[in-house]
Amino acid sequence: MNFKKMFKSFSPEFGADISEEELCELEDALIDSKITNAKKNVLAKKFLKNPAQTIFKYPGYAFLISIPVAITAFVVGMMFAWGTVMMDDVIIFTVLISITPPAIAYHKKQKNTGNIEEYLPNFLRDVSEMSKAGLTLPKAVNTVAKGEYGALTKEVQHMDSSMSWGVSFEQSLLNFSMRVNTPIIERSVALITQASRAGGRVSSVLEAAARDAREVKILERERWGNMMVYVVISYMSFFVFIFVIAMLTTSFVPAMAEAGAAAAASGAGSQFVGAFDPSLYGRLMMHTAVLQGFMSGLVAGQMGEGSVFQGLKHSIILTLIAWTVFTFLI
Repeated sequence: MNFKKMFKSFSPEFGADISEEELCELEDALIDSKITNAKKNVLAKKFLKNPAQTIFKYPGYAFLISIPVAITAFVVGMMFAWGTVMMDDVIIFTVLISITPPAIAYHKKQKNTGNIEEYLPNFLRDVSEMSKAGLTLPKAVNTVAKGEYGALTKEVQHMDSSMSWGVSFEQSLLNFSMRVNTPIIERSVALITQASRAGGRVSSVLEAAARDAREVKILERERWGNMMVYVVISYMSFFVFIFVIAMLTTSFVPAMAEAGAAAAASGAGSQFVGAFDPSLYGRLMMHTAVLQGFMSGLVAGQMGEGSVFQGLKHSIILTLIAWTVFTFLI
């Protein structure tokens, strides 16, 4: 496009006076503005194009779907349950509806990234071996892209495709790091790119990065095994709590209700024991158990997997257990 002719058509005097340097600056500014406009709402466009894939890549987007659905369910449920004990069930399931899709999305993303990280050392080692055999890095990636690397296979094929269009090996790794965005991959990619720019042997750097990634994964597995003890403790403490609450609800509350009725009939202690309402205390016990289950799940996720969001799935399980016990067994 001839920008100078374009400006002359709008204003001959302006087009005559503008210099080539100013014209280049205007051209760069126009290109930058178009790029900025194209990048606007990229995630929103991806979400509209493929909601499932976007949600599993960015689990927080699941709240955009689950919260409106939960609010709708809450309003409809309250229309039928208002003024009854069923209000508790409506509130509980409203919360569960709002957190279930994000819990699934966070769990699937963690599982997928974990699988990618497991195969990363093998991929780096294979590329290093191909490089030592005399292949260029693009050719080495093209060769190993035909192999099987589990969840990492698609990413390797993506890198191969980008390098076939002229993208450098370092830039392909950086793009891969931005797509997956995990600490291990960022660490490995940073090590490879910095060493490559410094002029080191790429094959040796790839081997070092593979060893580093493998050692980090071993340490993570050891940490996960040690911290899973706390997840088990969270579950066991919750079950002990449920057992105690269930015993109080089935034994202590009825006994207190009978004592209150007897005291009221005899005219003694009516100000204290006679006003005892067993149904009210039963609901209080259920509320306590449900809250304990929800919070125990979050604690289990934080301690066992290092993230409160990973505890959402535990919260769902424990909350449903508490609700089931008080709804069908007590």
